[in-house]
Amino acid sequence: MRGAIAMLTIFMILLVGMGSARGVTSGNELYELLTSESLYSQYTGDSYILGVIHTTDSINKVWHLPVRWAIPPGVTKGQIYEAVKQYLEKHPEMRNDTAYGLVINALGKAFPPKK
Repeated sequence: MRGAIAMLTIFMILLVGMGSARGVTSGNELYELLTSESLYSQYTGDSYILGVIHTTDSINKVWHLPVRWAIPPGVTKGQIYEAVKQYLEKHPEMRNDTAYGLVINALGKAFPPKK
């Protein structure tokens, strides 16, 4: 029963996360949103990043996976968005990769977990 609940939870998290960031699949698409003049586009990109954070955190808790980043207290959402944007700027050759994986990599570089 617990396994079924865990799978349903993960499914719902992924479903909601995908619906809130329609069309963002690659790093190129995420970078376009984050660097757009449109505040709506920027908000969509920022929301995608938060979705990745919350989804990954939930999956890690359910499956007891290792932590890929540790965002210290006091770090603002703006600093998190900027860290991802800078990572994408510095790695244009990787922007064809999935946005989800790139956000995880960017957060791991900017906020490495304590060992």
